[in-house]
Amino acid sequence: MNKPAAYCSAALLILAAAFSGSTLAADSKPAAAAAAPAAPAAAAAPAREITKEQAVEMALKAHPGEVTKAYQDSKKGKQTWEVKINGTDGKKWEVHYEIKTGALVSEESK
Repeated sequence: MNKPAAYCSAALLILAAAFSGSTLAADSKPAAAAAAPAAPAAAAAPAREITKEQAVEMALKAHPGEVTKAYQDSKKGKQTWEVKINGTDGKKWEVHYEIKTGALVSEESK
């Protein structure tokens, strides 16, 4: 075997060994990681971030009407979606939902 072919073969063997080891390690990590979070998830359901569309949907369920604006804002030190609604009840509503959890932060009528 000539030197370039020997170097290529050696490099391929090294790469194959490196990738096979990382694949085995990667396969074993999710199994261990999946087992660990199972206990806390059973204790309390994790909160999920909500989209602007979800915030609008929740606000319209609470206060039917026409959405005039929906945008990211902050309220009471929390990052929120602010949804402004001209309500069918004749009031103008400002509703804030926390982005991280979807929890209602405030609702005000004007």
